[in-house]
Amino acid sequence: MGVEFIYDKNQLTTIDEISVSVADLRDLVQALNIQNEAQKLHELKTILDGVVRKNRLLPGAVGVSDPE
Repeated sequence: MGVEFIYDKNQLTTIDEISVSVADLRDLVQALNIQNEAQKLHELKTILDGVVRKNRLLPGAVGVSDPE
């Protein structure tokens, strides 16, 4: 299973550039190592929501999918 990175193709393409702080990148890496899947998903969503906000993107521009 595992989480999957998703993005809104109507807002972004794979060649668009967004800013991600070193702290956000560190938090993303640390969140990926969380064993509890629910907690991992929550942390990843929180971090990516912050990246969306900092880049002034529309909500839902990037995120992670719930594992099935």
